[in-house]
Amino acid sequence: MTVRRHHVALAVALLLIAVNLRLPLVSVGPVLDDVREALGLSGSAAGALTTLPVLCFAAAGAAVPALARRVGPEAALLLGMLALCAGGALRIVPAIAPLYAGTLLAGAGIAVGNVLLPALIKREFAPPGLMMGLYVAVMSTGAAVATALTVPLERALGSWEAALAAWTVPAVVATVAWLPALVRARRGVPVPPLPKVRLRGDRLAWLLTGLFAFQSALFYALATWMPDLLRDAGLSDGRAGAMVAISMQLGLPGGLLAPIIAGRVTDQRVLAAGAAGLWAAGIAGVLVWPTTLTALWMALMGIAQGAGFALALALVVLRSPDGARATALSGMVQSLGYVVAAAAPLALGALHDLTGGWDAVLVAMLALSAAMLACGLGAGRPGTVGGRVDPAPQRAS
Repeated sequence: MTVRRHHVALAVALLLIAVNLRLPLVSVGPVLDDVREALGLSGSAAGALTTLPVLCFAAAGAAVPALARRVGPEAALLLGMLALCAGGALRIVPAIAPLYAGTLLAGAGIAVGNVLLPALIKREFAPPGLMMGLYVAVMSTGAAVATALTVPLERALGSWEAALAAWTVPAVVATVAWLPALVRARRGVPVPPLPKVRLRGDRLAWLLTGLFAFQSALFYALATWMPDLLRDAGLSDGRAGAMVAISMQLGLPGGLLAPIIAGRVTDQRVLAAGAAGLWAAGIAGVLVWPTTLTALWMALMGIAQGAGFALALALVVLRSPDGARATALSGMVQSLGYVVAAAAPLALGALHDLTGGWDAVLVAMLALSAAMLACGLGAGRPGTVGGRVDPAPQRAS
């Protein structure tokens, strides 16, 4: 009974943390025009508020496994949440430097959660499919709530900075909820220290990295350029925005179901092929008939992005034989994957400028879906990552 209560409390704490892993990012978009006007930001400077955290995911994500080895995953996750709280609080100051510093701090904190939550789920929950599905679903729900409520919060609180800082409250709640897990770890619960794992020579690790990278590139390309593409095709601003919203909303069922199904089978190639195929079908539909059946194309891409993201994270857990490899693999997959994700919208924007249209961009997105398929077919094959494992260091007390 005590073990069961511990797992329930741990699950609640992890899910509370998951709620916060997109809030600081998506809450900026709805008030971005007000931020630009108040601080005199250029379009590129304002855009950095959403692209910098993605680069932060890559940079900080690479360092998270080393941090977890040094202080333990529980303490590392607490440090990440404290950074997220501090970053959110800084945004109450209506000035450029605190806004960007807060954004970077929050991005670093989120990077810690991005890497460690799948590894902790791997360590604590067997089978991990249901918990992974809940993790992705809760994270997506938090993003949707923040997108919908930031503007009402701005009106209620009287300023955009207060609205952004208000999203620190859920982070504080999650941080407090996580403290018992840290205390339990410090009291001598037998969790061995993490050894150093080197995966750069492991083929399966690279296939998983490619799967995560290409599906992330497609998602950020969709979020960045699809509204402009649909407007240029003839849709009104409102309708273009509504169509993209469909894709975001329909990511939730795919994100919930994909890890659960993946955890019940040993071979996930059909799931990987399905996600990549839905991406390709939606992109091809927009290429040929951008203003006909647009909602269908957006729905296909929405289901694909939710399922693809959740499947990539689930495979990190399922292809790891232990917590040490899960931590190392999660760090590798997300650090390198988010580099590609951040570069993709820039590259596709340059391609649009070069060609003067969107057809080449959509063809490039089709190529990304083909690359996602190739990596997914390899990563979905039964097996586990190997890598070189060094002795575990002593943790800091």
